[in-house]
Amino acid sequence: MDDQDNEVRPVFMSEAVTAEDVRASMKMVRAYVRPYQELLGRREQGEHFETMVAGMTSGLERKSVEPIAVMHGVPRQSLQRFVGEDGWGHEPLVERLRAEVAAEIGGNEGSVIVDGSSTPKKGEATVGIARQWCGRLGKVDNCVVGVYATYVGKDDLAALVGAELYLPKEWAEDEERREKAYIPKDVDYQSQQQIAGGLIHELAGKLPFEWVLGDDEFGRARHFRDSIAELGKAYVLDVPENTVVRRVGARGPMTKKKWTVKELTRRRPVSEWAYFKVRDAKKGPKEVRALRVHVATSRKGNQWVQEQLLVIETLDGSERWYCLARPTREVELAEMVRQAGLRHRIEEVFEEAKGEVGLDHFEVRAWHGWYHHMTLAQIAHWFLVREKRRLGKKSTRHHRQPDPDGDRLAFSTTPDAALCG
Repeated sequence: MDDQDNEVRPVFMSEAVTAEDVRASMKMVRAYVRPYQELLGRREQGEHFETMVAGMTSGLERKSVEPIAVMHGVPRQSLQRFVGEDGWGHEPLVERLRAEVAAEIGGNEGSVIVDGSSTPKKGEATVGIARQWCGRLGKVDNCVVGVYATYVGKDDLAALVGAELYLPKEWAEDEERREKAYIPKDVDYQSQQQIAGGLIHELAGKLPFEWVLGDDEFGRARHFRDSIAELGKAYVLDVPENTVVRRVGARGPMTKKKWTVKELTRRRPVSEWAYFKVRDAKKGPKEVRALRVHVATSRKGNQWVQEQLLVIETLDGSERWYCLARPTREVELAEMVRQAGLRHRIEEVFEEAKGEVGLDHFEVRAWHGWYHHMTLAQIAHWFLVREKRRLGKKSTRHHRQPDPDGDRLAFSTTPDAALCG
């Protein structure tokens, strides 16, 4: 790339960021991508990689191949081939990204949040496209669904560290479509919960973390919760209000009566609730109350597993969240409330990654093309996280509405939030 690229304004540009900040940041893009370029097979691939990352971290509204090619004055076809064709493996680059995240913000008390997110698409050619629930549109429509993992570490900084394509059954069972999209032969149908479980197992060997967080799409799956516990990790996961539990007494025995979590919550006395002040992501401090009850949930063969029911609600009762948790150590209720609140961070990461680096701007048909784009987007997003931290800036250039597929818990807690029981 030539010197005129220094004039491209990075996506985090705001009035608080100076022209000197811009020039320094663009130079840092070049330095940032070098270790990744070394993992690519050919010099030409390395050049295309730098072009794409620079374009995805720029102020372009659309972060797909064509506008990035125009911005840099390079042939569109060559960039399309780089992103869309199976000429390089994305796995080593993802491994490099995770190693950087672990080194910079990793901590043993970190958290991994899993969530699904949909991207509306037209036609039938894009890999994984099907009529399925699309949160952004609020209805069943043509879209592509990915399952993502976000790591939250030191200072509650968050980075996107995993992306897997959800392949609907009609795709998994259609040999002709599989062949056209170059879907690997060893890829079978998996539910979103199974995909998320695989991600968690993979990340357990790459990043230090204690907690796994997610919404009720994942919390309702008993096999998913058990797989986390088998890894020795703790979790706080949303569950539906009709989840059936038994109450566990102080000395261990279960009650014979079964309750839905909604019914059990109604019968708990006011004295069992604790009050907290937490930080709302958009509206400042917010007061909630929380309840913790030791319960057991059923498994096959009339087996029951002990967990903890965590209920959080606004003081006026207008919003309530039910979670099942299984800590790996004795923890205060305040810490569990904090972890439940942290789950909003994946919604913020989706907002950043889609609005700032074009996570959802993929225009590919093949399996490897989708993974190439997701890898580029994760690496570009991590660059911006690092730069914002270096510059001490919190403002961003692009703003989106919260992702409907993201977190529905409206508040978050941070280390400097006033949290009082």
